[in-house]
Amino acid sequence: MSQRVRVVKFWEGKVSEEEDEVALEEPLLINIVGDNSSKSIYVMRTPGDDEYLALGFAYTNGLIRSLDNLREVSVGEGEVTLHIRGDVVLRRELPLLSSCGICGDPRIVLPSTVGSEFRVGVETLLKLPSLLISRQRLFSETGGLHAAAAFSVTGELLDLYEDVGRHNAVDKLVGKLVKSGGDGRGLILQVSGRVGFEIVQKASVIGFPLISAISAPSSSAVKLSQETGVTLVGFSRKGRLNVYSHPERLIF
Repeated sequence: MSQRVRVVKFWEGKVSEEEDEVALEEPLLINIVGDNSSKSIYVMRTPGDDEYLALGFAYTNGLIRSLDNLREVSVGEGEVTLHIRGDVVLRRELPLLSSCGICGDPRIVLPSTVGSEFRVGVETLLKLPSLLISRQRLFSETGGLHAAAAFSVTGELLDLYEDVGRHNAVDKLVGKLVKSGGDGRGLILQVSGRVGFEIVQKASVIGFPLISAISAPSSSAVKLSQETGVTLVGFSRKGRLNVYSHPERLIF
């Protein structure tokens, strides 16, 4: 989603006033209701696919392990309520920006090691960034959204979600997988920007064996990918890429 605004542009020495598209960002209230406790938390996001975002957030933060832990989901205007079995234990209660569930929180829940005999050709990987960008409808309108997509080992685009937050886009993708009863095993997670610790954490929890990013990873992302068995690829663009962990999954 986007919104038209008036802007003053300076381009090639000329000043003009015109309308432009900006990415829409609004708060989403996620209510998590357990048997004996409940929590509410705000996430700033691009409206749309709110149920998937809430499910992905709950799944990657350990609040649900499968749909069996979920009693009911209700979606309202700017609000999603998840009714879960058991008590609600949330690592943080502060308002969130872009679904960053561990920023500033030393109590980090690490995923188990991703095991997979998955292998993919480098030539296939190098095609994914352009395929991702070509399918980013909102990015083409605004230039202001991140994307996360699931690709098959042959480079087929299976699902793609956009959001102003990198973590939100991944959570929406994870939420869709959870809702459909699937996971990331045997698939490639392609993201439009850089990769930090939490994107690796979210990908590991749902079982993606490989993350490919157009931009750079952080040091903590590299370390976590090494420890959890995830192949981490960065700077995948213009016919080049860097492999930061578990290169044995790539066919050169």
